[in-house]
Amino acid sequence: MNGDCGLEDLRSSVASAALRASAVSEWSIGMHVHHCCLVMIAVCQSLIASTPPPPRSRFSLVTALVFSSGRIPRGRGRSPDEVLPRQDVSAAELGTLLDQSERILTEVHDLDPKAWFRHFVFGVLDRDKTVRLILIHNRHHSRIISDILKA
Repeated sequence: MNGDCGLEDLRSSVASAALRASAVSEWSIGMHVHHCCLVMIAVCQSLIASTPPPPRSRFSLVTALVFSSGRIPRGRGRSPDEVLPRQDVSAAELGTLLDQSERILTEVHDLDPKAWFRHFVFGVLDRDKTVRLILIHNRHHSRIISDILKA
């Protein structure tokens, strides 16, 4: 499993949290970081609460493509309401959320490999695939952040 799941890239973006580039994204850099933290925390809490073994999952071409390419296509996904970022999130709050994300990811690494999470698009994922999805998701947002910084 990957070490920091892209946390360091997100952490380095906090100093530019207020920056926006509407041609790239409707969200500010801080909102992208906030969203990633909300996702990591919610997904990890679900993994921790799961009872192995995972339920059976059907094959999904979308899941296979995302996991084999390591990329999420831009502008295709929609976030559930509970992980939508706030516009007014402060740099201090982002730091706290990144610390909380780091702690909960450490807990996840110690879970049974058969712990599981049900994603609304990708289906049932075991612990390692879930951690891989978190990395893919965070890299997706880090690329958007990079493009905002270049704009």
